Amino acid sequence: MNRFSILIIINFCLLLFQFSCNYKSGKVKVLHENFELKDLKHAQNFKIEKSVNSTLLSICKKRKKNRFDTFQLVGNTSDIKNPATDIKVPCQKIVCLSSTQLTYFFALNDIDNIVAINSSRYLQHKGMNELLQSGKVKKIGKEGNFSIEMVAALNPDVIFVSPFKTGGYDVLRNLGIPMVPMAAYSEQTPLGRAEWIKMIALFLGKEKEADKIFNGIENRYSKLKALTSNVDYRPSVFSGKMRSGNWYVPGGESFYASYFKDAGADYIIKDTIQGAYPVGFETIYEKAATCDFWRIIHPEKIGFSMEDLLAQDVRYQDFEAFKSKHVLFCNIREKPYYEQAAMKPDTLLADYIYHFHPNLLPGYKPVFYEKLR
Repeated sequence: MNRFSILIIINFCLLLFQFSCNYKSGKVKVLHENFELKDLKHAQNFKIEKSVNSTLLSICKKRKKNRFDTFQLVGNTSDIKNPATDIKVPCQKIVCLSSTQLTYFFALNDIDNIVAINSSRYLQHKGMNELLQSGKVKKIGKEGNFSIEMVAALNPDVIFVSPFKTGGYDVLRNLGIPMVPMAAYSEQTPLGRAEWIKMIALFLGKEKEADKIFNGIENRYSKLKALTSNVDYRPSVFSGKMRSGNWYVPGGESFYASYFKDAGADYIIKDTIQGAYPVGFETIYEKAATCDFWRIIHPEKIGFSMEDLLAQDVRYQDFEAFKSKHVLFCNIREKPYYEQAAMKPDTLLADYIYHFHPNLLPGYKPVFYEKLR
C-alpha cells in the first residue's frame, strides 16, 4: 500500500470520528457545506444544522454511535426530492407512536396537528383525551399490530417512532412516509432528555418557544442542584422491585443515577451501564438491605400502600428502607409521569430533594413521588 492510499484511509477514519454521536455540542466540524451547527447544551444524540433555506436534522441510530438518520426539513413551498427523508415544515399531520413523545407537544402547547397516537393507556392530558373522544385524533394500535389502512388514509407528514421498538415499522416504512426516531431516552441526563424539545420544535415552527422553555427548565434545575452541592450527608438509595421474577436495576450511569446524584443522594449501583438490566433478588438485597431510601415507579391500584407492597413479596420487609417507611413511590395510574417527566426534570429533582433533604425545600409539596403509607 503506497503513502497516498494510507493518507486517504487515515482521513476517512478521522471523518468518521468527527461524525460520532458523542460529539461535544458546538465543537463538531459541520460536514455539510453552507450549514451552521446549532449549539446544544446537554443532548448528545441529535444535532441540528441550519442553512438559509433548510434544516438538517441528524439522529443517532440505536447502538450505532457513528451512524445517523438524517432528515432535511424545508418550507412548505419547497420541492421534495426524497419523500422518505425530506419533510415540509411546519407539519400539518403528525403521528406519535409513544406516549413519551407527547410530553414535548404538551410543553409547547401544540397538539392540534397530531392526528394519531398508538395508545391512550394511562394518558391523563385533558386536551388530548378530548381530541381522542371527538375522533380528531385516532388510535392506530401498538407495535406489531398497527392499522396500516388508517395510517395510509391519514397520510401524515411525519411519524415519530421509538428506536427502541421495531415491531411493525417495516410495513409503515413501505408507505413512504418519513419515520423520525425519537431517541430522547438514550440520553444519560435529565436535561439531555428535556433538550429534545428543540428537535420537536423544528416540526412545529416553534424553535424560539422551545429555546425559552428549555432555558427556564435548565435554570431551575441548576438552582435546585446547587442546593445539594455541599450537603454533609448523602442518603443511600436503590430503585425498582421484582417483576416477572427479575429486579430491573437502572445502571450506574443512567439518567436515574443522575437524578439521585443531583438530589444529594448516593445511588448504590456503581457500574458504567446506562440502561436498566435484570438481577435476582439476592443480588439486589446484598447491595440494598441497609439503604436509606427505596424508589419505585409502577402502575398499581389507586391507594396502593405499604401493606399492598408487602403482599407482593414478603421479602420486602427485610429492607431497612421498608422498615423505616422510606419508600418513594410514583403510581403511574394516578400520576401523569410518562406524559410529563421528560419535560419536568426540575420538578422531579425537587421531589427527590424534598425527600432526601427536606430541610432544603421547606413547605414543598411533591408532585410525582410520595412516601408510601
